[in-house]
Parts: sequence; structure tokens; C-alpha cells
Amino acid sequence: MKIIILQNIKGIGKKFDIKEIKDGYARNFLIPRGLAKIATDSATKELEAKKLSLEKRGKELKSKLESLVKELSEREFVFSLNVGKKGEVFGSITKEDIKTRIDADINADLRGYVENNLEIKLEKPIKIIGEHQIEINLGKGVKTTVKIKTEPLSS
Repeated sequence: MKIIILQNIKGIGKKFDIKEIKDGYARNFLIPRGLAKIATDSATKELEAKKLSLEKRGKELKSKLESLVKELSEREFVFSLNVGKKGEVFGSITKEDIKTRIDADINADLRGYVENNLEIKLEKPIKIIGEHQIEINLGKGVKTTVKIKTEPLSS
């Protein structure tokens, strides 16, 4: 039986693949669990239209991410840290702090995507006053470096 896979299934195929599967496995396991559907002519045409739509959205998203890279590389994100009288730093800047700041400062149409897909390359939290270059991955193969500046909290 020919089926359209609706989710990635290890050992069988990836989402939207059309595969030939034994009837019993398809009818008794894959289809009832919503993992696949029968590959009729109309379902196949619908799948092709959906693939084209997803591909188009993917290209639009990638172009938006590339413009975001340019915007992020020109910006400087400033964080304030408490500093003691002897210069000791209290607190730190974490991946989540950076992610939240970037997400809040970008344009609204990418806000949800960036919050869920932004990957920050930071070995340990920042605890030093000064400028830091942090590599980030926005997904879809788009990477950049952002400038993080930490300064003493003014009282």
C-alpha cells in the first residue's frame, strides 16, 4: 500500500515521503495513530501543493533571517551588572538573558520564531565587565555574531 508519511518515522521515512508499506502495518498502526495516510491521487496532489507552500515560506523566512543578521551585527546589546566597591561583579548574563533581549528588540514578524529557534554559543555566563562577541545561530543555516556589552549598574 502506498502511504504519505505525516511525521518523521525512524526506519520508514521522513515527513511527506511517499512510501510503499505492507497493508497490515499501514492500516493497523500508522494510519490509526495519525502517522500516515493513504496516498490517493487527490492526497498526492494536495501534498505537492503543501510542499510548494512550505518551500516558499521557508525561502521567505530565510530572507527575513538574513536581513535580521545584518540588523543584529550592527547593534550592541548593553547589560548592566552590579559591581562591588572592589570591582567584584555580582550576577551574570546568561543565554536566556541574551535570547530574551534579542527577541524583545527585533521586529514582530520574527519574534516567535527567534524565541523558539535561536541558539546561543555561550560556554558559561558572562561575569566580566566589557565587550563580548557572542556567536548565535538563527536556524535555517543562518549564523552571526552579536556584540554584548556589560557595564556596571549605575546607582
